[in-house]
Amino acid sequence: MSTTDDLERFNPWWKTGTVRPELLKDYKRKTYFELEKYLKKRQILLLWGLRRVGKTTLLLQLISRLLKDTAKKNIFYFSFDEIAFDLKDILESYQKFILGRTFEENSDTLYIFLDEIQKVDDWENKLKTYYDLYPGIKFFISGSASVTLRKKSKECLAGRILDFLMTPLTFEEFLEMNNKDVAKIKANPGLWKREILPLFYRYLKYGTFPELAEEQDEEFARKYIRNNVIDRIIYRDLPEEFEIKDVELLKTLVYLLGKRPGTIVNYKEISKNLGKDQRTIANYFEYLEFGLLIKMIFNYRGSPMASRRKLKKAYLTTPNIAFAFNQDLDSVLPFMLENLIATKIDARFFYRNSFEIDFVIPANRKLDAIEVKKKEKDTKQIKKFREKFREKAGKSIIIDLEKERTDGIAVIPAWKFLLDIG
Repeated sequence: MSTTDDLERFNPWWKTGTVRPELLKDYKRKTYFELEKYLKKRQILLLWGLRRVGKTTLLLQLISRLLKDTAKKNIFYFSFDEIAFDLKDILESYQKFILGRTFEENSDTLYIFLDEIQKVDDWENKLKTYYDLYPGIKFFISGSASVTLRKKSKECLAGRILDFLMTPLTFEEFLEMNNKDVAKIKANPGLWKREILPLFYRYLKYGTFPELAEEQDEEFARKYIRNNVIDRIIYRDLPEEFEIKDVELLKTLVYLLGKRPGTIVNYKEISKNLGKDQRTIANYFEYLEFGLLIKMIFNYRGSPMASRRKLKKAYLTTPNIAFAFNQDLDSVLPFMLENLIATKIDARFFYRNSFEIDFVIPANRKLDAIEVKKKEKDTKQIKKFREKFREKAGKSIIIDLEKERTDGIAVIPAWKFLLDIG
């Protein structure tokens, strides 16, 4: 490793005293304020989420905040996304060339930011050692993977770490980034409908990524999502983590889901159609879930264990991924909407047994039912659900793209539902 070149490249504030303005962005996501509350707490803060949802920007915004009352060389940032250096080497170089003293000799609080930490071998044990030895260091770490990142942090760093999920942009955040006053919209939604609907469709297509929130060029948005999110995860992140040999199979599975998000996953049928081993198909779905590209939900059967043994549905983490695969959206749009609602409610269950309900939410000993409208018979499905579960049946909601009515069952336009109106 070069002595100071790489360190200085990541930490320009050592010379200028500020983070470069173009890296900061004016808008602060809600997760920023959640982390800001813990700046002075001892625990490591872990920020995790899908690629390109703004994790690095948030870390730099926290650094900018800390620079107001912290010596500039006491703040250190390094990203392991492009450069696979060892954590010990990085921190020793920081002590030797920048601080000019060891951590033992240091009396000030040091703020150390480590981006894409999952790319460092045995990062959790190395971090545990530094945390236990040096109480004066406050660590912030981030990662673009899910399962092992959180599993390792909880197993090895129990009591030492707090984790925060950074989701794709919510519709409320998207509107705020487009200079809309959400409080005014919620106070009188009918007045704003004509103005909000075009924004809603843009959000559904590609607006869950912060860098695309104000984008008008659809073809650019497609390329951005394919190149910076899908291909990056499939061709780099997952092969590095699991030594995957058939990366094209990963892309094929994402492509199939992109054509119809929310499809029932039948490993046997998929393996037959693609000429691949059934166990391989099951493993590759797990890899995609690990990479935060997809999410599985389960057929509700009264208990979590019973549900997990039954049918599964696969959704994309954001319907914007489906947009990246489809030039003609007419046929896929209702399924993208269903995917969007799954993301909004963090869906865990659907129901399928002689009839089907898109989402079932166990709440206060009741079962709320949500159906995303694709055809007229969707109302009948809700009525069947209410008849079957009777006393257990809670709220019943049908979500439509634009229509709205109440005739025993609430029909709510999607944009209102996303803003918790109605």
